[in-house]
Amino acid sequence: MSITLLVVVFSACERAKTTEQSSAPQPAGVIERTIQETVEGIKGPMDKARGVEETLGQAAERTAEQAAQAGP
Repeated sequence: MSITLLVVVFSACERAKTTEQSSAPQPAGVIERTIQETVEGIKGPMDKARGVEETLGQAAERTAEQAAQAGP
């Protein structure tokens, strides 16, 4: 019976210790690096989308010019 009680108490202490460790603040360098990696991960697709937007805009201008030339 006493061994079971010791195991339960030990488990509870370990669980409390893990909870305290997980809520500890992260070093500023880690947070800044994570933010920078996230921003860099978003920049690539956004730059590609801007390129596509520019290409579509140019195509629309050419189409408008051709339509104006073909009109009466």
